Amino acid sequence: MTHQRSIPGRAWLAAAALTAAVVLWPSPAKAGDSTQELFDEAVAALHRGAVDDAIDRFELLADRGFFHPDASYDRALAYAERAQSHGARPGDFGRAAAALGETLLARPDDGDAKVALERIRQEIVRRRARTGASDVELKPSLGWAVVGLLDEDTWAVIAAIGSFATCVGLALRLWVRSAPVRLAGVVAGSLGMVMLIVAGSLAALSRSRRLHAEPAVVIVEEARLLDENGATISGAGTRLPEGALVDVEDRRGTLVRISWGTIDGWLSLGELRLLSHQ
Repeated sequence: MTHQRSIPGRAWLAAAALTAAVVLWPSPAKAGDSTQELFDEAVAALHRGAVDDAIDRFELLADRGFFHPDASYDRALAYAERAQSHGARPGDFGRAAAALGETLLARPDDGDAKVALERIRQEIVRRRARTGASDVELKPSLGWAVVGLLDEDTWAVIAAIGSFATCVGLALRLWVRSAPVRLAGVVAGSLGMVMLIVAGSLAALSRSRRLHAEPAVVIVEEARLLDENGATISGAGTRLPEGALVDVEDRRGTLVRISWGTIDGWLSLGELRLLSHQ
């Protein structure tokens, strides 16, 4: 399956944000003819500027459980194009941000998707400023900021190195009689133990977040945080802007518990789009 990642005829925001790139897309092993045809129809509709038709087909592909980062990227193009047209609908930019988030989950080094997502967020901020809405400059909690410095595998490797250093240090301390060597063993073992405990803990936290927290994006113009009984919460940071990336940590009926930086609360599931990734 081959297709071309390209910008629809009417440029939006900045052409440089979404440059065309030819991508070879191998056919998924289990994709049937109907999936291939639906994708081809969606791309054709996008290229001729029929964004509503393109969106309908890309969403149908998603509903069928089909995922590919290029399909998500093209879905983002369609939503962003419609958001800039007279047929714009509330949440179009949020849905475009969600689709680009899916692309980046599968392909973190996708430069086009990174630039496009940044421009979409800038446009959301600009539009909110026009309506007088204020945005919270959100920063992650210190703990999660440290966890996010490295990926789970890297923390695990550091923990393994710490474990090895601890073992070597203990061996030198117990089995070598030379005082300087034994001292070196104590130092190596101590440093290794610190590395093992810290990196191991961070690897465990990273793994827990990966397994139990689902990334999602706000797809309404503004989402109000709720308490566990569904009552609206007031205060700074309780209004989440369109396009905000959150972690879904729990579900209760139509409500989901989310964390957003240092803030947590409940939202209606209909205000979010859970990000697909494989």
